[in-house]
Amino acid sequence: MTRFSRRGAVLLAALPLVLAPLLLLAPPGLARQGPRRSVVIFSFDGTRADALQSVWTAALRRQGAVSWTARTVLPSTTLPAHTSMVTGVGTEVHEVRFNDWNPSMDPLTLPTIFTRVRAAGGRVVILVTKPKLRFLAPPDMPVEWLPFPRYRQASIVTAAAQRFREVRPALLFVHIADPDDVGHRSGWMSAPYMAVVQEIPTLVDRFLAQVQAAGAWEDTLVIVTSDHGGHGILHGTNRPEDVTIPWIALGRAARAGVVLQQPIMIYDTAATALFALGLPVPERWQGRPVTEALTGVPAGR
Repeated sequence: MTRFSRRGAVLLAALPLVLAPLLLLAPPGLARQGPRRSVVIFSFDGTRADALQSVWTAALRRQGAVSWTARTVLPSTTLPAHTSMVTGVGTEVHEVRFNDWNPSMDPLTLPTIFTRVRAAGGRVVILVTKPKLRFLAPPDMPVEWLPFPRYRQASIVTAAAQRFREVRPALLFVHIADPDDVGHRSGWMSAPYMAVVQEIPTLVDRFLAQVQAAGAWEDTLVIVTSDHGGHGILHGTNRPEDVTIPWIALGRAARAGVVLQQPIMIYDTAATALFALGLPVPERWQGRPVTEALTGVPAGR
């Protein structure tokens, strides 16, 4: 062996020792690839289950797993409900019962699906139409605010599809305010309210087409749900109209043409997202994965 080759052998042998500290110092996304799958959560604020059920198309029914009897938490208002949606626990645990927020308030300290996916090396993209939903993310995590009514649900879904194609995040969370806004102005189940809800299946189908065009259909789970319903021009009570929400799983990861039988709570969304990404669901969470909605999971798991 020449002196050069001996020196090269020594350097090659030492290479792992040199690289190991660098890998430890590298950002999570470089040190590990994170989840290879994607989960997309659409929260159509204020969408009653019976309203969406009445307009949900036969084609979409054949594609996914649906529940028209899922339930939200009390109070059935936007910020408490969305906090449960991303923390996996009810209001009695996270204690967020207020529905107003400003940046001077203390941040949410509980771990969320956002922080857990990021800790696992996954990219997180958050799009919201109400600024108070920035409360759900830690201060160092970007949240893109698409202010309503400048952005309405069609343009928001278009923006979500664009972010998905550009970034292919592990988790994409999209909040849409239109149904809630028109419910407060014109009344839940009014003609203007139903006109907005009637757009949702078309928008969801359009987004699914973009997932397929991006070549991500096999590895993507799309969850369509809501935070609460409403009655008259109000919500927040324990009335069935307020607390019953839709919960729908779509994409190749979802069972096709299934009406879900297991009871579903809003905080099961967080557990299902982690489970679909192959990440552990905390035992202390009240939320449990909706495995009945997912392919490749034995019945009853």
